[in-house]
Amino acid sequence: MNSHHVAVFLGPSCPLDEAKVYLPNADYFPPASRGSFYDIINDGYKVIVLIDGLFYGKMSVWHKEIMFALDSGIAVIGASSMGALRAAELQGSGITGVGTIFSWYMDGMIDGDDEVALLHEGAEDCYTPVTIPLVTLRWNLKRAIARGLIDQRSETLIIECAKQMCFTDRTLEGILTPLKNEIDVNAVMEALADAEDIKKIDAILALRMAAQMASSAIASPAPKVRDYEYIHINLGIEYYSSERLTSIKAKGNGTEIPLAEYLGRIDTDHPGYRDLVRARICQRLIVGWARELHIEGVAEDDGISVWDSEALDLDHRRATGLTLIDIARERRDDALCSRMQERFCSPDTDALVAAVDLQLTRHRQDAPIAWQRMVVLTGQLVYTMYCMGLKKQIRPKQNKDLQQSTRLQEDAILAEATRVLAYAEWIYEVGPRIFGYVLDPAREVLLAHQYLNCMDRLNKEAA
Repeated sequence: MNSHHVAVFLGPSCPLDEAKVYLPNADYFPPASRGSFYDIINDGYKVIVLIDGLFYGKMSVWHKEIMFALDSGIAVIGASSMGALRAAELQGSGITGVGTIFSWYMDGMIDGDDEVALLHEGAEDCYTPVTIPLVTLRWNLKRAIARGLIDQRSETLIIECAKQMCFTDRTLEGILTPLKNEIDVNAVMEALADAEDIKKIDAILALRMAAQMASSAIASPAPKVRDYEYIHINLGIEYYSSERLTSIKAKGNGTEIPLAEYLGRIDTDHPGYRDLVRARICQRLIVGWARELHIEGVAEDDGISVWDSEALDLDHRRATGLTLIDIARERRDDALCSRMQERFCSPDTDALVAAVDLQLTRHRQDAPIAWQRMVVLTGQLVYTMYCMGLKKQIRPKQNKDLQQSTRLQEDAILAEATRVLAYAEWIYEVGPRIFGYVLDPAREVLLAHQYLNCMDRLNKEAA
């Protein structure tokens, strides 16, 4: 790893030219806001240093996207400003917090986000500070007390006055003027004449740590799939996915297009996507029901999967917006689904599965993309879902016409195959949501395009 693999979100806490003294080859980004981590998740960074972030006028960087980066095997360092706050809030999740301000948050000495907030100029003016953050005021007042220049009463009055003000109004003059009859303002101004910038001190500590990490050859940990990555609706994956779809971009062919924009181009009524969506319904329910049933021997860390392909490398992920978490989740679920098929499909069921396959082949639709590389709607897949659904005691209301049609069939295997397919058709019709699972057809089609690295086809489809 080298410093080209380091991303830094930096604003007013440290001038850019000074930051580059400690970490010259890193990529520097403006203060982080909502989606900033998602935006660079596929850009090959091994370390992200969060120093500055937006507090006002735009949504702040979200805790879940920081955790998403950590789960993707990216080391995250937080310090100085927004970084110190988020590092304290996310302690125990893998983030590394450094510096005095971080320790103040951890010790409970400070707890508000306004402690590190300040008003500053824009990027064109190098984020020059306009107001003074509370943490900087605290640091320098303590220094003044240690040198005997002011007393603790003055410190308390100054901090109390500053806390009553909005951070956008906290200039030194604005804070001290209301106290001119209670403290020696001139003495305080003189004591603060050689003020230190504690935020810059902490920022430099974080940059030094990142430089040390960049100079070491530490392997990235394997992606971690947390509980909220499960498909079950009660765990809210729709909400998290919506955030990602808006922020994560496919960066192929010199363009950067949010996945949400691609999603809007998909025609889910295209008949060629019918079998893909049905196959994904089977997979989702098999995996979910296997966990609900606590089927013995369900291991989630082994098995061969199409999602192990070396083709899903960094270039592929950058071009399609596919993330390491997506790959880890799909690999886990695909391998589990395969094990369930092995469990329920034995030599005794080969003839039945073959009969289901034959009927599926007769009704197969021509697909606009070769999605079968990702998943195939097979007799094994449908039969496994059927067996597990019955094991869950999920049954449709009896259909007399279906009963009559199966009685008229002399071939018992064909009759059973008809029942299996009728059951599957009922599942497709009522949809997985009724069983507590989310499946958005457009997202499944998008995932197939990501897996196959053919996002350009969605541009043609929209046209």
